[in-house]
Amino acid sequence: MCMVANHYLKDEAGSADVAQDAFIYIWDRKERFTDIASAKSYLYQYVRTRCLNLLRDTKCHREILNEKMEEKISFRDILIEQETFEIIYRAINKLSPRARQVIELALDGLSNKEIAETINVTVNTVKTVKKRAFSSLRNSLGKSLLSSLVALLI
Repeated sequence: MCMVANHYLKDEAGSADVAQDAFIYIWDRKERFTDIASAKSYLYQYVRTRCLNLLRDTKCHREILNEKMEEKISFRDILIEQETFEIIYRAINKLSPRARQVIELALDGLSNKEIAETINVTVNTVKTVKKRAFSSLRNSLGKSLLSSLVALLI
């Protein structure tokens, strides 16, 4: 019976367990079998079915573990992304009202020309405001973004 189980499981210890379970199962129900041939047939069928069930359950268990690992990674990525956005938007909110407006419009995907038309200024003014705002953001985010990422990773 161990050889039959090992044919499916490729695991000697697991095969021995299945064979032992099979013999115990047959022994507990020995009254049901009228002859050795029917018990033997049932024994082989029991081992085969038990091995296939173990393989199925092991595969399902691995799939569940893989899903949990993906969820864990996904949750971590979402957390980092959310924290990063919060840090960036706090820094943007510290800018002057005009710089904040220009940066928010730029983040919405508007071009310099569209931003200039929206807030009634020249394109060169938009470029200057964006340059100063991004410089300010680089200075403020350089320290806080790095410390926040380190805090998330610890």
